[in-house]
Amino acid sequence: MTELAMIDNPGFLKLDLVIRGMKISRDSLDSPEISRAIRLSNETGAALELNIILPDEVIVNIPVLACLAEEKPYTLVKKGDGFSIRAQSGEAVEVRLAPTPQYYDRKTTSGVPMVRIGRTYGGYLALSPNPLCEFIEDDLACHYCDLSTRDHRAWTVDEVLETVDAALSEGAAEYICLNVGYTRSADGGIALLEPYIQAIKDRFDVQVCVQAQPPAVDHWIDSSYAMGIDSIAYNLEVYDPQIFEEIAPGKMRVVGRERYFSALKHAAKIFPSGAVVSNLIIGSEPVASTMKGIDMLTALGVIPTLPIYRLGLSASTDASTAAQTIEPIYRHLGEGLRRNRLSPTLISHFNLAFNAIDGEYFGGEAPIRGRWETVVKSKRGTRLAANLSRVRRRLRVRPLDDDFSEDH
Repeated sequence: MTELAMIDNPGFLKLDLVIRGMKISRDSLDSPEISRAIRLSNETGAALELNIILPDEVIVNIPVLACLAEEKPYTLVKKGDGFSIRAQSGEAVEVRLAPTPQYYDRKTTSGVPMVRIGRTYGGYLALSPNPLCEFIEDDLACHYCDLSTRDHRAWTVDEVLETVDAALSEGAAEYICLNVGYTRSADGGIALLEPYIQAIKDRFDVQVCVQAQPPAVDHWIDSSYAMGIDSIAYNLEVYDPQIFEEIAPGKMRVVGRERYFSALKHAAKIFPSGAVVSNLIIGSEPVASTMKGIDMLTALGVIPTLPIYRLGLSASTDASTAAQTIEPIYRHLGEGLRRNRLSPTLISHFNLAFNAIDGEYFGGEAPIRGRWETVVKSKRGTRLAANLSRVRRRLRVRPLDDDFSEDH
């Protein structure tokens, strides 16, 4: 594939930027958007990213400090009042930078920088209110987990609410994504998030997605929907049982691989279609195994999300080579979604690397944007989705049994 063809295809360009990176030209470094992001990264210690909006509204997240390296195949350059990404051949494409949120400069009333509590990715505000995970304490942490690097205390509900309010008020986010580790309890850790979720839902008209571990009993999945969660992710990560245990020993030995499947199956019956997701990490197992995982998940009514991890690729590998691995996987995903009549909801697109929509570019054609997707992405559509979610929850949720407790 030529550089021209690559830079004209947002999916290939995103892939190449993720693999090989990008540098920032000198004139771009002086721009208010980038100089502020660099300053905040240095002042807060937060590894901030540039949210770059490619053609067709494809978003790629690039760590800002990594862009200060000299040798990169792409360069972000100023073009009038905007920006372009220029390849080494000289070919360029116009892009936009999502502004670094203003709340990143603010602190909560307790004195905590809000950027430490929650950061935005595209239209999502991502937060990990409580860093507790007993996999880490038991030396069974997942190999790719970053919770072990978080040395903060649990944020208070008020601190989280202040951050959410600031992000929503300035329009920096439209959705909330909460992450929680594992606890050896019937709820598996979701109870740690309950006070935050209820407070957010009580105060804001916003959809909430959660990444957690499967609870020990299905009743906690019902309770998760009842407490206000709009989309749930129980991330399997890999399908191959042996590799699963190697990279996620806690998930395999404590929760169990089969529990992921049974929990996902039950969640797909409780949550709206397209609202239950699970990661399968491309590059962590043979392609054929990832495809089997896609078949299993889609048959259960679950949307597979496909982050890229350890493809065995280096900065000398271009997107054309990487696509030889990725393209058949995404084609298989599309077939599985169609076969099982699954359509990813907007909230299930949350993924810091790639999602099902991005994958449509690897066939060489831009995806056809449906009328419904355009409506959903509008502010009016966001309110409509929230209202439909509330109505459905009232119809679906039954009161918990009087004898239901943590002992069940």
